[in-house]
Amino acid sequence: MKALALRSHLLVWLALLALLALSAGSSLLPLGMFNLVSNFAIAIFKAALVLYFFMRIGKSRPIVRVAAAAGIVWLALLCGLALSDVLFRTAGS
Repeated sequence: MKALALRSHLLVWLALLALLALSAGSSLLPLGMFNLVSNFAIAIFKAALVLYFFMRIGKSRPIVRVAAAAGIVWLALLCGLALSDVLFRTAGS
């Protein structure tokens, strides 16, 4: 049991390091708007790994999963509203 937990933690740590290297490497490439999109996708994947493996959201009670989902929905709503404000403000001027 302990060896399996240690192995999974090491694999997740290596995945996070690989995603960190990918994120840092992609920031040096001139990809235009795709750079922002790819780095957001990498960040979302890293956050999902941390939530699932280190915070154990998948094995927690349903109310904890509902609270985590509500937090993600709230964050998406705030980011969407901020993005719409920025997009409409620059479009009007």
